[in-house]
Amino acid sequence: MTPVQIISLVVALIFLFQVLVYTSKHKLKDQVAFFWLLLSLAGVIIAISLPFFNVLVSKIGIYYMPSLFFLLALILILNILIYQNVLISKQQDKIKDLTQEMALLKHSIQEKERNL
Repeated sequence: MTPVQIISLVVALIFLFQVLVYTSKHKLKDQVAFFWLLLSLAGVIIAISLPFFNVLVSKIGIYYMPSLFFLLALILILNILIYQNVLISKQQDKIKDLTQEMALLKHSIQEKERNL
């Protein structure tokens, strides 16, 4: 193994360990934990098979393999940001609905108290 492979593998294993710790402490929900677990396992597999990716990337016509990984990482990060923004939008809608419902309930309680 080359030093780059060793460093990549150590970083990927640390990331996998971190995901497992957060999952075991219930800081990550199941859906999100599964996604991060798959992503960290993909990182371990990529770190182990770096020589294969060097050959594959050169056959595609890319001469600098890290540039492909940076491009893929950028695309992945942008997709994660979009997904997180969708979740935030849904949560904001739920908060607004709950706030309005709570205001209506308070109003109806105050009306009943006045009638007594």
